[in-house]
Amino acid sequence: MIRPTTGLPDPAPRRSLVATWLAVAVAGVSLLCAFAAWSAASPARTEAAARLLDRDDAFAEYHLLRLDEIVQFRFIDLAIAYLAVAILFAALAVAVRIGPRWSVVLTGTLSAAGALIIGAVVFARLLTGVPTLAGWSQEDLVPLLTEVTPAWFVTAEQLPLLATFTGLPIILALLAVGRFRSQTHRPDGPELGW
Repeated sequence: MIRPTTGLPDPAPRRSLVATWLAVAVAGVSLLCAFAAWSAASPARTEAAARLLDRDDAFAEYHLLRLDEIVQFRFIDLAIAYLAVAILFAALAVAVRIGPRWSVVLTGTLSAAGALIIGAVVFARLLTGVPTLAGWSQEDLVPLLTEVTPAWFVTAEQLPLLATFTGLPIILALLAVGRFRSQTHRPDGPELGW
């Protein structure tokens, strides 16, 4: 790629800086919420376990085993998913700023696919609640765990999805506009990048 004003090599494509910072912002929000989900897991599990032991019923040990599975599903798996989203959007930010076109397409596609998968899982969870799998006692444990979970966790659980589903279309639109401008302004000259 040649810089049109000086004729010197210009290896970095001039894509939207706003798109780069938006991808960085989505990655940052996802990383922060992944840390929040991971850090909320232990206190919620400890408080729920203490309440189960205080009830002193015959099924306390059984419920404690099921509680570990629900905490894994509700907190740890969510933190891993949001960490993956953060990594994808950080890669997208790097690709948008300095990467070749194929890397932008690849990371954009992976980011969209990851967002859709996580969105589908979270949407299904909102519709049906935490699924009753492997004999989980949903009637007892899920409300108890919800009660002891910090109130801010609901925001941390939904914020990355809002950021992703708002930010990704804007990033793609900014890249498309930049691509269109680079083709219309210099149709016969050197490509300015997008």
